[in-house]
Amino acid sequence: MKTFTKILYSTLTILILGLLPFIVFTLVTSKTNIIGGIQSFVVLTGSMQPAIPQGSILFTQKTPFYQKGDVISFEKGSNTITHRITGVVIENNALHYQTKGDANNSFDSELVARSDVLGKSIFFVPFVGNLVLFLKTFPGYALFIIFPTVFFIVFELNNIRKE
Repeated sequence: MKTFTKILYSTLTILILGLLPFIVFTLVTSKTNIIGGIQSFVVLTGSMQPAIPQGSILFTQKTPFYQKGDVISFEKGSNTITHRITGVVIENNALHYQTKGDANNSFDSELVARSDVLGKSIFFVPFVGNLVLFLKTFPGYALFIIFPTVFFIVFELNNIRKE
């Protein structure tokens, strides 16, 4: 039992120390773009499959120019949408983009104004977004935050008691 506890403790420590920078980076970029203009989103639909699977975490960065073929994230009402630029249009002396999800059969019904673009896709991590969504629920929070914290506290209290 003692060996199992040490192995479990070591494994959890390595996982937490290894994943912590990525988790903090993802959490910060999900709320703001202060780190290099990078912002992260969870892909909720399959409109960009197979290029970007549903449940991925997508990282975007604001750039001065976007061109045909770029995958961009933009605001449409209260939703954030990620689609590919299929055309660039100048309408009323303003730059707009025609967009389409790779898995969709038709173009998006409305043009996207340059001011609505949040950024261009720079990379994504497949399926990790599902974990992020799970962490926002109470069972996920309990399993990945409360349980490891209690485990470390009990383990350390046991070490203190032994000394």
